Amino acid sequence: MRKIKLFFCGRLFPFALLSALLLIAGIFLCVRLPRLLAPAAAAERIFALTAAVVLFCDPSPAEYKLSKLFLVLLLPWTGAIACFCFLFRENKFRGGMTGIKRRKREFGGTMSESSPDKISPLSGLQECRAGRVEYFPVGRAMYERFLGDLKRAKESIWLEFYIVAEGSFLGDVMEILTERAEAGVDVRLLFDGFGSALTLSPSFPAEAERRGIKVCIFRPLKFPTRAAGRRDHRKIAVIDGKIGYTGGINLADEYIGEVIRFGHWKDMALRVTGGAASALSALFARSWNAEERDRPVRAAEGTGGKIPCAVISDDTAETSLRAGQQTFLRLFGLARKRLYVTTPYLAPDLPLCKALGCAALAGVDVRVMIPHIPDKKFPFLLTRSYAAELQASGVGVREYTDGFLHGKTVVSDDISFVSSYNLDFRSLYLQAECGVAVKQRALADRIADDFLSAWESGTPLPVRGKAAEFFCRLLRLAAPLL
Repeated sequence: MRKIKLFFCGRLFPFALLSALLLIAGIFLCVRLPRLLAPAAAAERIFALTAAVVLFCDPSPAEYKLSKLFLVLLLPWTGAIACFCFLFRENKFRGGMTGIKRRKREFGGTMSESSPDKISPLSGLQECRAGRVEYFPVGRAMYERFLGDLKRAKESIWLEFYIVAEGSFLGDVMEILTERAEAGVDVRLLFDGFGSALTLSPSFPAEAERRGIKVCIFRPLKFPTRAAGRRDHRKIAVIDGKIGYTGGINLADEYIGEVIRFGHWKDMALRVTGGAASALSALFARSWNAEERDRPVRAAEGTGGKIPCAVISDDTAETSLRAGQQTFLRLFGLARKRLYVTTPYLAPDLPLCKALGCAALAGVDVRVMIPHIPDKKFPFLLTRSYAAELQASGVGVREYTDGFLHGKTVVSDDISFVSSYNLDFRSLYLQAECGVAVKQRALADRIADDFLSAWESGTPLPVRGKAAEFFCRLLRLAAPLL
């Protein structure tokens, strides 16, 4: 009932109402105005053709354009209108060296050489050093450490999350943030307007501001909206510019086991200090300053460390050379002994599918773990479809049976990558994401042990019937839009 109330009181309701009105108008025209059907059909063809031409000229990746074209063909009027209003209005992909140079200026990093000795041998990524790195295999372990760091904050607390949900977790955090704000600490909270649309009341931002907490909503839902599909999917917490958290955990009760949804909710996070924390603060500052020009913030000065790492990130208005996708390709290609991947949503592009298959053919122990219990039905069907394809190419696949697997990790020999990236099109090409890659044998072994423990209790991928396989093949046409 609470989500229903938030739906009708929030900004998603106007979108649903407009869609219903368009449907009713279409039915009315078909039933009551038959004389207009012929010219309407001609106008629809012209409109759909125009949409297809604009789509063809769009520099977006081919998979995304194919899904848009399928939408236009399936729903000529409403599909084309949706593309023009929401999809074609997005910030265009800026490709080539221009985008790379822009990343270099913003991050202040150096251009890396393609060498296996580098942690991030990719153009435009920021290499740094971490003082300490701590891995949390479940949300509850991170929760206790996280609250302790918040209580000890002296200068600043910066939080950036895709989902912020009212409940026990947020209540505990808000209590600490209020106390720290009263003590003069700079407290800022940034969350996504779509991800938190059904989890926060409309009065939450004003209430938080009254407590001294600066609040920013990333792209609040408006109509007509620009770049509706490009969201801030990051999970970042930076305390005093010295301690940073990232991974897949949002500020919601299911992530720490306070609310049981789909069984045991398994998610992972990373706590870093030193240069990695400073780099995460730079990501937060960039997101905050883009939305809140009247209350800007400066990133923390870089500090050193001994552990080689790299902060990987992508923005919503990004170049065609996406850092996350290139990082996955590089990690898959570097593996010589083991390559372990966890992801809740599996719908990778063709290069990533080939990279996983080639690693398996080369004799690498390649394993991918996905959920067994779905949180969203259609993405779950797609995940199983791509998993079956990978399994046919020699990749080991199992499903996490204890509950819902939401973690996003990669272990490639001695390099580990904990992030907010799902292995699907939205994370790889559309959304703002981030993660930390670390080159340390001890950390890689710990994440690998956690993976293998879940693997032993997992279940093999079920055999699908021909009808289900055919349906999943059709569903792949819409994969980049889900």
